Amino acid sequence: MSRPSVEGPSPGHGAPDPARWRRRLWGGTAVLLAVLLAAVLWFWQVWTQPAILQPGRAGDVQEVRVPPGTNLAALADTLAARGLLARPGLLRFVARLTGRDRHLQAGTYALSPGLSPRELLTRLTRGRTLPVLLTLPEGIEAEAAARQVELVLGCSAGDFLAAADSLVRQGALARGLLGDAARAADYDALLRRESDRGLRVLHWCEGYLAPDTYHFAEGTAAVDVAREIVTLGLTRVDSIAGSADPGIQELGLTPHQITTLASLVEAEARRDDERPLIAAVYVNRLRRGWRLEADPCVSYLLGKRGQRLYYADLRVESPYNTYLHSGLPPGPIGNPGRSSLRAAAHPAADSAALFFVADGEGGHVFSRTRAEHERAVSRYRRLRRAAGR
Repeated sequence: MSRPSVEGPSPGHGAPDPARWRRRLWGGTAVLLAVLLAAVLWFWQVWTQPAILQPGRAGDVQEVRVPPGTNLAALADTLAARGLLARPGLLRFVARLTGRDRHLQAGTYALSPGLSPRELLTRLTRGRTLPVLLTLPEGIEAEAAARQVELVLGCSAGDFLAAADSLVRQGALARGLLGDAARAADYDALLRRESDRGLRVLHWCEGYLAPDTYHFAEGTAAVDVAREIVTLGLTRVDSIAGSADPGIQELGLTPHQITTLASLVEAEARRDDERPLIAAVYVNRLRRGWRLEADPCVSYLLGKRGQRLYYADLRVESPYNTYLHSGLPPGPIGNPGRSSLRAAAHPAADSAALFFVADGEGGHVFSRTRAEHERAVSRYRRLRRAAGR
């Protein structure tokens, strides 16, 4: 018998063709890679390139405020509604994928229409915000300054005052602004005692919150705001007091007292050219041992700034009442600007005036004698009556 032949299956009966299988594998891989490459290129294009907005959506730069705790998904929808983001879903997807949705920085942003999603996300998570402008005008009182800080920056007014008081107290002691430590301790006790009377709360930082315009990032802590303002205030006082005229030095005025004198000048002056003259009136009175009789001191004590004072007000017992007590008040009655600080350190040397009163035209009349002063007062009253006031 013949033995059957043993042969493998022929290629035509279902056996795989290795060459064909490899061609199909490579072909499929190439297609997949092409699709992936196209997807990557598409993603990169829409993620990194400026968006093409609908007609009429382009416009000027817009300011967008991002409050603390803002949800990125809601913010993306807001940006899209304002024409600043063409694909909010893409922004949300990438932010969640990379974990950057949890790193939004609060603040106000200047955003241009057509920014790429990548640039938008970078700005929003790196905090490229517009600075918040805080302006403290000359003469502003400490509590009003604290309210302005709270209004503009959201810091607690109480936290700001507490930080500013502490910083000024430390700085005053380190610089000897009040003289020796005993005087500083006396001033500390006086502020507490006067505050406890209930007329008004007095603060160490009064006089040392430098009037200026400041730039802060939104969300800046109260202590950091106070530190920048107080540092500038103490620096100005150091600079002005260190260059005071010999006449001021002969009076033995401390930097704190020069600042106090400057706060009186700030409260009275309306024109820069009169500041040295007003300072000279107070200095001339100090030399003679006269009471200063400064209305702004009483107004400050009673919280009646800009209001009419009555004779009863002038009899309120307090070291801040310069109608009852000679010399300067114990501390500043507001925060003087640089012009008033310079005037306090450099009063008009050639002025012998001892009185001044408003002239009804935005300035003052300065007099050497009481008789001259009374005539100027009578003239001012006639002007007021004629104006119906």
